[in-house]
Amino acid sequence: MMNADNSARRAFLKRLGIATAAATAVGTGTAAASPPAHANARTRGRIDKLGQALPEDAPRYTYGHVREDGLYGAVSSFPRGGNNYGSTLYDLEDLENPTEVHRLETANEATRSNNIKFDGSRDGLYYRTQEADDLGEDDQIGQMGFEVIDYGWGEGTPEEPKIIAQVDTPNTGVHTLAEHPEEPIIYVIDKAASEPGVIPVDVSDPANPELAGLYGPPGYCHDTEVDPVRNVLHCAYIAGDFEGYAILDLEEPLAPTEIGRFDYDDHPDYTEVGEPGFEDCHQASFDPERGLAIVGDEICAAPAIPGGKHVFDIGWGEGSLEEPKPIGFTHAPDAREQENFCFWTTHFHDVVHDGDEVLLVDGGYRQGTWVANITDPTNPVPTERYATDDRLEEAEDHSPGTPPYCWSAVYNEARDFVFASDTLTGAYTFDISAKPARGEDGGGPDGHYDLEAILERGE
Repeated sequence: MMNADNSARRAFLKRLGIATAAATAVGTGTAAASPPAHANARTRGRIDKLGQALPEDAPRYTYGHVREDGLYGAVSSFPRGGNNYGSTLYDLEDLENPTEVHRLETANEATRSNNIKFDGSRDGLYYRTQEADDLGEDDQIGQMGFEVIDYGWGEGTPEEPKIIAQVDTPNTGVHTLAEHPEEPIIYVIDKAASEPGVIPVDVSDPANPELAGLYGPPGYCHDTEVDPVRNVLHCAYIAGDFEGYAILDLEEPLAPTEIGRFDYDDHPDYTEVGEPGFEDCHQASFDPERGLAIVGDEICAAPAIPGGKHVFDIGWGEGSLEEPKPIGFTHAPDAREQENFCFWTTHFHDVVHDGDEVLLVDGGYRQGTWVANITDPTNPVPTERYATDDRLEEAEDHSPGTPPYCWSAVYNEARDFVFASDTLTGAYTFDISAKPARGEDGGGPDGHYDLEAILERGE
């Protein structure tokens, strides 16, 4: 996979996260391609907006997460244009009116936050990642690690949070992290090409986190997710010595051991829209009720075929945790050859069960928030999508010409809604259901997604 034709993509990966900002030199990205098959009247999967939060002088948002009870949401962010904030907390009690509770400054203008997670087993704590940003002042040095935020666990409150710990990591800073839903443990990703990719952290005393060591295959592990059903850690390795999907056993949660992997180097790259390829493994999640994992690729190079979503059999059929097997694939609904960084690739997703139907929801960058029906895991079908461009005229223009960029979509089972974050237009709440998809192409009702209007805004 590492050939001369991929040099631009590999150069991008070396500065992953920074080049997302470079993607703001936008164009239309309208190269002809064959999009995936859309839903018909019998395909189920709907999405409808409930609410939106876009405060004045909003940060440049990145990942959004929801507390298990669904009452709070949090979004990480980059410092841009003098807006020196790293995280925002939202009160979600009224899903139609998300309300900003606090906005917390980052260490300095050279420190960005790509990811944020609530503590999995205790209220009043969240964790935000720290990486050096190349857009700060020349004499500033960005923090590289993560911070622990007390917003109600100890002396902090939702309105007056306190940073109770700042932890350095040994390599290049933390890009993403995962919470354990049953133990006071988080798993952080400290980007390195040839070191073990996962660092378990004991946060039983959140003011004094303890790094437990380096685990997993060597390489740049981009994302992890704890699967309490199978007691494993799903890991997506995007570059380095190992690229692909790895599964780690959590019998000893502070010392995970590899039990299975799928090596992308052994499989073909992307060649055309609608066909599966294996490049730039970005996120690995799981279906809690079936023996399946959903692995997303993020290809941000341009020109390029964008990355899509793979469904892996990890016990549903012939596959297993030891030998995961890809059995299904889809691109985003309007995917096309991308002429601009990241526009049509997939990003952060989640799985939703509604009766007998199973849905995938994704924050798909230029695609907005979109849904696919994965009830038949061998034939994922994109259904509806919602363009996260509401109130665009009010949005802070952190990078001139940037179109709306939906970064993530997370489902909350307790209150049955989706929380999504858009780089420009803020935080969204959505209703998602297994009602039949609407629109001639399964795109939703009128106004859900006007593709030509979205493309024009990027000119």
